[in-house]
Amino acid sequence: MYIIKINILISIMGETIIVKKKIYINRRYAIASFIGFAAYPSICFSDQSNDLKYMRRPHLIGSENAPIKIKEYFSLTCGHCATFHKSTLPKLKEKYIDSGKVQIEFIDYPLDRLAVIAASLARTLPNDGYIEAINILLKKQKQWAYSNNPLEELLSISKLFGISSKKFKTITENVPLMQKIVDKMEEESENFKIESTPTFIINNEHKISGALPFKEFEKKLLTFVKSQNS
Repeated sequence: MYIIKINILISIMGETIIVKKKIYINRRYAIASFIGFAAYPSICFSDQSNDLKYMRRPHLIGSENAPIKIKEYFSLTCGHCATFHKSTLPKLKEKYIDSGKVQIEFIDYPLDRLAVIAASLARTLPNDGYIEAINILLKKQKQWAYSNNPLEELLSISKLFGISSKKFKTITENVPLMQKIVDKMEEESENFKIESTPTFIINNEHKISGALPFKEFEKKLLTFVKSQNS
């Protein structure tokens, strides 16, 4: 299998985001969904926002002392991710997160430029607004992600979070934040070999891929934890 490492430039609202990808050339790869890509040398963007560090903070639910730590890699335009958040996550939260057994961290893994913009929107919200935003965006995914005018629909939904049209335009032009989101995606992809969404990393060792039904997800989760503790 041949592997090519290239820098991919994504055009978002007239700006450019770099994606450093490892392309497996003998199969289709999700990065192809980025519209209009080409290979170029690296370009450095300066951080223009004083709030950039705050916007990049981790977002978690569950106890810091939970013995099981899960990282979820998801894209806001991924239908399987929406299914997991609708069907499996509520049961996982009720049985394991609320009881202090599991902590889950949500990590943006945008598969297309619309998902990058949506992730940026969620990350601009204060306090726990990010968690609420991704839940709503995934719940209403068909309304905006599959619309003929997805940005207009995304703007409409963003008003639920108190975001004005002017603020929304600022978000869509926040290239430094988008670049950081993509950089984080690439870093995590290298560390854990993430190739699809949703993907779950358990205690930095084990991987679960796909929007599994709760019982199947639970079975894999407990098998991994048992093997780790044995």
